Amino acid sequence: MENGTLKSFDRFAHTYGEYNVIQKRIIKKYLSLVKDRIVDLGCGSEGLCKYKNFEFYLGIDSSEEMLKRNPCNSLKADFNTKECFELIKKYKFDQIVSFSALQWSKDLNFVFGEIRKLNRDFLLAVFTSNTFKTLHRFLNIKSPIFSKEDILKSAGILNPKEVEILNYEMTFTNPKELLEYIKYSGVGGNVKANPVKIKNFLKQFPVNYLEFEVIVIR
Repeated sequence: MENGTLKSFDRFAHTYGEYNVIQKRIIKKYLSLVKDRIVDLGCGSEGLCKYKNFEFYLGIDSSEEMLKRNPCNSLKADFNTKECFELIKKYKFDQIVSFSALQWSKDLNFVFGEIRKLNRDFLLAVFTSNTFKTLHRFLNIKSPIFSKEDILKSAGILNPKEVEILNYEMTFTNPKELLEYIKYSGVGGNVKANPVKIKNFLKQFPVNYLEFEVIVIR
């Protein structure tokens, strides 16, 4: 995870649980497939223990502020490093999961390769660059996360049993509400837009919705 993105998650850790609406929908959709002994990569400020009682749960996150608010058993570690996966190997678990973190990987091939080496079941939800697509187009912003094509290509490393593409949409009543969602959810990736374009967006409100595209790999 880039330093700017990590700082964004640290800064807005106190609001992340309130604004990560799409992540919660994905968790609820796949919760029945989550096993009883898991490692959760990029666990954030809540952790899956809120949704289910586990025999063993270990959350991994590189944001100290997120972990301070996480009620589950968790450790500070960066899934972009070999050290993180060497640490994970010390624990007895049946499945590795991630619900909205791996799009911030520095090298998706590396992360997927390390997950494959663990030789455990996996359930991974990765947001694609089509998330916020229309807004990005209006603001002339390049998405900071991987494209659908790149994620699907990297997913081949895992030799998954199933890959599913999910699409969601959220609408907003005013431009301030929309921009606040991006800011306080911590998913904006610390991307800076042209101030003139932001001003025009606030004045015109040409886009009153946000798209989310997610690839689920298992």
